[in-house]
Amino acid sequence: MNISSSAFVKIGLAYGQNPYEVVESLFRQGIRQPEFSICFVSSSLDQKQCVRAIKQSLQGHLWGLSSAGEFNGIQEKMTCGGIFLLAVEPLGDVLLSNVAMGKMDDEYPEKSAKEVVDCAFEGLKFNPELLYLGLSGRKLSEMLKATPFSLLIAHSQIGSEEKCLKGVCEFVGRGVRIVGGSGADALYLERVTETYCYAEERAEKNALSVLALASTLKNGVGIANAFQPIAGKGAFVTESSGRVVYSLNNKIAADVYTELTQSACWQEASKAFNSHPFGIIEPVSGYWHVHSPAAIQKDGSIVFFSEIPQGSGVSLLEANPQSRIESVRIAVQRAIADAGYPRKIAALVFFNCVLCHQQSERLQTASAEVKAVKELVGETVPLIGASTYGETGYTLSGTVGHHNQTTTVWVLGDEPITR
Repeated sequence: MNISSSAFVKIGLAYGQNPYEVVESLFRQGIRQPEFSICFVSSSLDQKQCVRAIKQSLQGHLWGLSSAGEFNGIQEKMTCGGIFLLAVEPLGDVLLSNVAMGKMDDEYPEKSAKEVVDCAFEGLKFNPELLYLGLSGRKLSEMLKATPFSLLIAHSQIGSEEKCLKGVCEFVGRGVRIVGGSGADALYLERVTETYCYAEERAEKNALSVLALASTLKNGVGIANAFQPIAGKGAFVTESSGRVVYSLNNKIAADVYTELTQSACWQEASKAFNSHPFGIIEPVSGYWHVHSPAAIQKDGSIVFFSEIPQGSGVSLLEANPQSRIESVRIAVQRAIADAGYPRKIAALVFFNCVLCHQQSERLQTASAEVKAVKELVGETVPLIGASTYGETGYTLSGTVGHHNQTTTVWVLGDEPITR
């Protein structure tokens, strides 16, 4: 992978089967002193050994998570089984970073998350001159989206994402871009026990890792999914708790889902989970939040991969090959818009749901999705992505959440916010 010509930041991107191979590739690309690197290691590899080896060989901060697959811009398809490493080396005083990680307290995950984010930003050697130079001469109306702060989040305690995000949002307020995902294990969910997130030389389970950034470079977050509601296929959540829905329309949840999907029995209905999740509409933007079923329990309750509040109206969703491809394109377009339309893009980082990866394989759209992104941003822009167990991002109306079957993108521009 060759580094594209850059003005404010140099990017190195490597993909391989062992940590020494990917680090050596970065060195060959001219990377010497990265400010930070983003790392996605396949769950089939030794997480701790790989992360430790990379950190020992590479300067700067290291952040990332375990992956069940890759949105692979180098091989231009979805892949499984490798190590992805993206290094960011600023050319001048335009970007600062810090990472922090902490184990999540089972009883007080919100408090734990606040402490991790506090540590990340407290250790960020931010020079206020960055902010002054970035905003100097701008109109007040232009400053609205020109926040210099971004936060990349990696979860490795599956099930606590909503509570962690509540703590994060309470701590940082509205002035920080938030994006990320949950560390993954197996692509087809054969196990969900070996999920990790990384900070420096550590790879940990049951933790939250964050990469705090302060930069005068344009950057933004975009989110999209492939689904649309099926007319007449909806219900009300009459009893739920967290991620478990007990009843829909005052009936056993599994019975209603079986009826909506026109299945013969619960077992057959469970085969429709990937293709027909539930959606809850965001009234302001019209965006459909996807909530994917995970399992039907003996009592007929349905466990989901994200929380569904009691009283919600849900609709059965569907997708097709074209909407699958278009959703990735839309996510990138929204990230570029959020960044302030940089004329030059330095890198794209994808958090692509493991269920999207499965869907791409089923619909045979994987290569077309990568191609769609390259048609939008150019062939030489580095693309790195992980298949995750849930995606963190905010919608068009600014709602931060833990999403299912969604593609979330962080774009870094090679252009200052002053331009």
